[in-house]
Amino acid sequence: MVQSHYAGANPPNRKARVDVVRVTTSEQQQFLILSRSIFGQYIHWYGNRSHECTEGKKECNGCSRGWPKKFLGYLHVQQFNRETDAFLELTHTACEKLIAQAHPGKSLRGTQVRLGKTKGGAKGRYLVEVLERVVSDETLMPEKDPLLTLQFLWHCKNQHSQTDSES
Repeated sequence: MVQSHYAGANPPNRKARVDVVRVTTSEQQQFLILSRSIFGQYIHWYGNRSHECTEGKKECNGCSRGWPKKFLGYLHVQQFNRETDAFLELTHTACEKLIAQAHPGKSLRGTQVRLGKTKGGAKGRYLVEVLERVVSDETLMPEKDPLLTLQFLWHCKNQHSQTDSES
């Protein structure tokens, strides 16, 4: 039996965060999708970072300031050659390419996908290839919701870009 180094109450568990990964090179990367579907999120990009778009939920700071808005899709994935899971961030076009090749009417969970970019690095176009082999649901880790991780990233630093024009 392992003895605790704490007497009395144990400290709370750390909140589990999952990294967000982006494909930014032409080198092919392979992922196993753990999500049943793509989690869509509108964001604003300003000050070298993303900000949540809350249009439709409440007044949106980014919309009222005229910040650029775009759609991003997130998938909970396991990356081959790595033991950890992550959230894969995809552009709207990459999401459409993935859906066009996926099995119609079926969950994405267990689907294997290979992603890369055309020449041009991070600014290149996505190359998406859905592979035939599908992994059985019983062998996969549980699906995670990306919203808590995204909210942490949006609020982890004092966002000076939001308060600059308020002063």
